[in-house]
Amino acid sequence: MNFNTDYTDYTDDRLVTFLKKGDKQAFKILFEKYGARLYSFALKYLKETEDAKDLLNEVFLKLWENRQTLKTNTSLQSYLFTIAYNNIRQRFLRKIREEKYVRIFAEEYLFDTSKNEEQLDYQLFVDKINRIIDLLPSRRREIFTLSYKEELKNQQIAERLGLSDHHVKKQLVIARKFVLDKVKEDNGLAGLLFLYLFIGRDND
Repeated sequence: MNFNTDYTDYTDDRLVTFLKKGDKQAFKILFEKYGARLYSFALKYLKETEDAKDLLNEVFLKLWENRQTLKTNTSLQSYLFTIAYNNIRQRFLRKIREEKYVRIFAEEYLFDTSKNEEQLDYQLFVDKINRIIDLLPSRRREIFTLSYKEELKNQQIAERLGLSDHHVKKQLVIARKFVLDKVKEDNGLAGLLFLYLFIGRDND
């Protein structure tokens, strides 16, 4: 392969063909073509420049390591942004553990925004969820908070508030539906990387 060839006008498919043969010039051109956009995408989500740089390096390291299995006639852009998306998603899933109650919003409404490179602001999302919770009637909000933020079982909540288990469970079902409906109505949340929804939580 002639490494002095000007590859800048080559299609992604052509560059991938060269890359599969170990062509470092093709790799460099792909980095120059997509690196800045991937870095910007990562920085929007991760906020820290070092984290964004680390993610960028991981994406292109994976591209190089997997070069033999790359396919032509597919979108390389989607491939790269999917790697970045999955990396960011894993970082946020780790971050969720710092705020356990946010687990109620993890994975049912998963938006692949890597194609649109839309912005996720984790704290903005948490703040919006808390504002939605604040809209609940006071007793229902109290039950919801005890369940999801303090992680009490239904029986514990019932004993603390002098209610029946059945009443607590019913109020949680109503509260959960209200929160999720509000989440889906809020167009401001539609651009998030994903909505955190903890599925199948059983406090009985």
